Amino acid sequence: MASPHACAALVDQFPHLARSKRALVGSHPGAATATLATVVAVGPARVSEVAEHMGLDLSTVSRQVAHLRRDGLVEATPDASDGRSQRLSATPAGIALLRAERRRLVDAVATRLTAWDDDDLGALTRLLDRLAEDLARTSPHTAQTAPAQPAPATQTPRYA
Repeated sequence: MASPHACAALVDQFPHLARSKRALVGSHPGAATATLATVVAVGPARVSEVAEHMGLDLSTVSRQVAHLRRDGLVEATPDASDGRSQRLSATPAGIALLRAERRRLVDAVATRLTAWDDDDLGALTRLLDRLAEDLARTSPHTAQTAPAQPAPATQTPRYA
């Protein structure tokens, strides 16, 4: 069982990881990219489903989707089961943007982790996945019965 001391040390790392992510992402529009990646991950989906998957307010995601549609990265089609609703899907330009962004991030990480070997990265990846699943399952903000969803980045087109 994890001790409070070990858990406190882990929690202390969260801000460092957030800063590291911001350093990698830089000035790129992270929120729009995350929304686009979620649209790809959940497939043709309503805005409400994208917002739920992201754990964000519907109005926030609606604004992001409006920008993505304006930029030609997402398109909406009528929902066959409910003509009043629309389903979102990424356009080829949206998929291309996600591939380019993922390639940029992978390259940035690779240049910073040259001293790491693939076994270490694999172990870290497995542990982070386990951590994310366990934290999502036990979070008071997440439904106890909801299955853990993979991060949208794992669903975006792979580095090619």
